[in-house]
Amino acid sequence: MFNRKETIKKSFQQAPIIFLVVFCIGAFLITVRINIFRYNNFDLGKFDLGNMAQMAWYTLYGGKFMWLTDLFGANVPRWAMSHVDPILVIFLPLFAAIPHPLTLALAQAAMVLFSSITVYKIAELHLRSKLAALFFGLAFTFYPAIGFLNAWTGYHGVTAAIPFMFLAFYVYERMYKADKYSVYGLSVFWLFLILTMMGKEQIPLYIVLYGMFIVLFRIPISLKISFFDLIRAKQFKKIYSSINVRVGSAMALVGSLWFIVAFFIIIPHYSSYRIEGFNNFALMLSIDPNSATNVDEDNYFLSRYEGFGDSYTDIVLGMLKNPRYLVSVLFGGDKSENLRQTLEPMGYTSLLYAPLFILALPDLLINYSTTAGGIGTSEIINHRISMIIPILFISSIYGVRYLSDTVIFLFSKSKKQKILSSYLPAALAFFVMYMNISTSFSYQNPVYIWFQQAVAKRINIGFFQEVQAKTDLETIKLSDIKIGDVLRLSELENKDRECAQKIISQIPDEASVSGPDYLGAHLSLRPTYAIFPALYKEADYVIVDVFAQKILRILDLDVTIVRDVVADVIKSEDYQQVFGCGNLFVFKNVGPHDKNRLLPLQERYEYTETSSIEIFKGLTIVDYMLPSVLKRDSNEQAYFTYVKRTQEGLDDYVLFMTFINKDNGEIYQVANLPSFSLKQLREWDKGMYYTENIELTIPSFVSPGEYLSFMGMTNNIRTRSVYLGDVVVK
Repeated sequence: MFNRKETIKKSFQQAPIIFLVVFCIGAFLITVRINIFRYNNFDLGKFDLGNMAQMAWYTLYGGKFMWLTDLFGANVPRWAMSHVDPILVIFLPLFAAIPHPLTLALAQAAMVLFSSITVYKIAELHLRSKLAALFFGLAFTFYPAIGFLNAWTGYHGVTAAIPFMFLAFYVYERMYKADKYSVYGLSVFWLFLILTMMGKEQIPLYIVLYGMFIVLFRIPISLKISFFDLIRAKQFKKIYSSINVRVGSAMALVGSLWFIVAFFIIIPHYSSYRIEGFNNFALMLSIDPNSATNVDEDNYFLSRYEGFGDSYTDIVLGMLKNPRYLVSVLFGGDKSENLRQTLEPMGYTSLLYAPLFILALPDLLINYSTTAGGIGTSEIINHRISMIIPILFISSIYGVRYLSDTVIFLFSKSKKQKILSSYLPAALAFFVMYMNISTSFSYQNPVYIWFQQAVAKRINIGFFQEVQAKTDLETIKLSDIKIGDVLRLSELENKDRECAQKIISQIPDEASVSGPDYLGAHLSLRPTYAIFPALYKEADYVIVDVFAQKILRILDLDVTIVRDVVADVIKSEDYQQVFGCGNLFVFKNVGPHDKNRLLPLQERYEYTETSSIEIFKGLTIVDYMLPSVLKRDSNEQAYFTYVKRTQEGLDDYVLFMTFINKDNGEIYQVANLPSFSLKQLREWDKGMYYTENIELTIPSFVSPGEYLSFMGMTNNIRTRSVYLGDVVVK
């Protein structure tokens, strides 16, 4: 028979978790929106989302388990990059159904965000309060680093392990509280532990410490033995044979073996792939293989700790022998602030229960003891904080319980004890939630900052938005513009998104590509995508970004190598320029073909001047030929002769052309590749003439029509462009 009161009561009891689920759905929708925007904005590149998507593609379709193209253009197994994180395999069925890089990022975001339900269940189990559990569940969604992990960093195996750590803890705690350790329960527990360890190579250390926690602090309730009984000999046999010792010891053993195999067998063994790839890379670029640090090490990341030593043993001994230096490293620079941003959202309640908090020591030590500069491993915007987060929340829940019990005990003879028992855990949990909400905004959690701005500005929050073409509606209104007039037009973008969108649609699926990092996610589902200049002599397509220097900065190499490599591509008899736009040029490997052997930038002492059009800082065009009609997808030849009339420095300036559609103001821009690669403006001498031959390959996505044409120069701070006449694009 229908009992209305009972139904209402049950509904009320379920209201907290229902509210939490609805809240998570809303937060997830915002996370989806941000990820799509960042993907379309090319903020998610080869490192790391592109690498992860390529590993999934290789495993499903490439016939090799978790292979990818590394920094040096070599196709290698993941372990060659000093990482062991096979948890990716659990995403393969979904990736097979939806083969897109964002599949990994969004699936991970959903798993992490809805871990708040497990946080709720752990808090409910331990605090015996649905309200306190709701506050902890909401606190997790607001934790600042969670926003960055879900919306900012893309997919990482260590982040995907977060929900499984929570689940493993919850399953064991349920068995412990019920004092029933079933085969099924233990099997599920071990499944979650294994999935957690698959997240990254150092996570097994968490399991070792967790196993020790179970041995010491999870003595079966039925034994009626306290922690202090562990030191009593008469209880030793009973304790030794208990389920907690067997499970905890097995965890410590398995975790230790997994860690040893990952760090001392798998990573060193596969490092040979990386070393061979780098040697080929160095040979291709004619650089000294010894010029880049740490590439030939067993573990690629050991150089981050070079202040302590060069090997695992030396680093550990260095830390033990120099504790004062270790402390200065752990808390030096921005690390104290990073630690504050890690602990403050929890109101420092995680420190109240040290037996669980110490589980986070592996990553705290790894992230904070780096001696190399400019890495940021301890920042809350970095994915390396991932496994610290579940430990913070679990230890906070237990810290709240410990503090509540202590306060209640102190008031055991007071009339307030009952009130404290009922409300103190919820009040402390509310404090944790409040701190997370407060710091979420002060630390710029992207999910909630985006929501705040969306509401404040009432902006369109649609999921899919096209990258809009850049326009200049003011210039096309000028009726009296004359050849030689100097204008301040839009500068040449260093990441032309519209151009990039068009380029990725032109590259065949199976083609090997050498290109900039930020195209690496979009072009990841293929056998080979190398970061330019890697494979610039071998790839089917070479995409040149005149500003890209990422790989060279990572390796601490001379960034001028990019210029020399671009010059080689221009002169190569195998590569033909397909088209260029903005800062990007696409070259296709067509094999030997008829190509002008004359370098496209010539230097002369004398030249017959036919005009005198100063661009900026004394750089003057004295002759030029620009076709009146430009056919799209066709190589049209143009030339410009310049003279530098003053001694003013032109450091960091580049030349570029701008075309503005006279009907709609749409802008098409393209850098002058010869003057970037063969001899840059900073190297030009006063009084010398420089003739630059340019291949204008207008891509098909440019609208036909009549255009204003300009030659400009910019250093991304100051920009000047000079009008050269009208052209027709067909």
